[in-house]
Amino acid sequence: MRLSRDISITLAAGALSGVGSLLVVTGVLGVIAAYLAPAPLFAAAFRYGLPGGVISAVAGTIAGAATAAALAGPEQVLYGLGFAVVTALPVLVIARFALLSRPDGAGGTEWYPAGRLMTVAIALAGALVAGGWLFAAGAEGGLRGEVARTLEPLIELMAADAATANAAVLAESLAGRFVAFAACFWVVQMVLSGMLGRFAADRLLGGSMRPVPPLASFDPPEAVRWVLVAGVALTIATGGDGDFGLFAGVAAVLAAMPYLVLGLGVAHGLARGVRGGGFILAAVYLLALMLYWPILLILVLGFVERWAGLRRRSGAA
Repeated sequence: MRLSRDISITLAAGALSGVGSLLVVTGVLGVIAAYLAPAPLFAAAFRYGLPGGVISAVAGTIAGAATAAALAGPEQVLYGLGFAVVTALPVLVIARFALLSRPDGAGGTEWYPAGRLMTVAIALAGALVAGGWLFAAGAEGGLRGEVARTLEPLIELMAADAATANAAVLAESLAGRFVAFAACFWVVQMVLSGMLGRFAADRLLGGSMRPVPPLASFDPPEAVRWVLVAGVALTIATGGDGDFGLFAGVAAVLAAMPYLVLGLGVAHGLARGVRGGGFILAAVYLLALMLYWPILLILVLGFVERWAGLRRRSGAA
């Protein structure tokens, strides 16, 4: 009975994820639901291990394909393939690493580090960009051209008085940035969905196999720093033009993400040592949502942390 119940839960989680990913066309709430569609897959994996995650991923792929075909025609059954590549398989890879553990030598358990786990998500985002580049290789302008042609009508719609030629030029100039933004958006989706899935496994499904990693322990691998430095240098050298410039820019932006998290960890540690630290943190997050320079400042703070040891001095680590 217990086994039947567990399988039913994993199947339901997969169906919820697959169908939920299609809600993006239903409005604002649907967009949020679609963005967090990977969460049920993470919940199944964190509660029942990788086998449960696999069952849930297969169920989600089938449910997504069947629902898309029922709503938009039989040819939309291929949506299931897209769901599998962009959502289900990455969730399984991330969950596989997240569930790795070993004895820590003191009677406890050491889990796969959060910094390396985020690096796995970033590497998967880079692989998806590379896959998109290969898929669009035969199109005019490649991936950049495909993105520009997608953005052009949106730009014309938002600025109806702009000339078509200007819209085309603007779309071309924004294409590379849009690819980098989409890759970051995907990483954030995986991080948020993983956190939500772990919470759901713990509170709704009877417990999560992995505990919550403390923010103070977040530490990206050393190689990420050099990818960031190389990506920035190559982006400047190429001006961001061409496929090489596109990949360099994407690599730089993706490699900067762990240092943004690291900088937030430093900010949290420093805030604990001052009066009104919670208010200061709230102000920092609010400014980061509204402006660009706080994000850059937090990024620099995270990059410097590796040399200065600010968290150690503040007692955050």
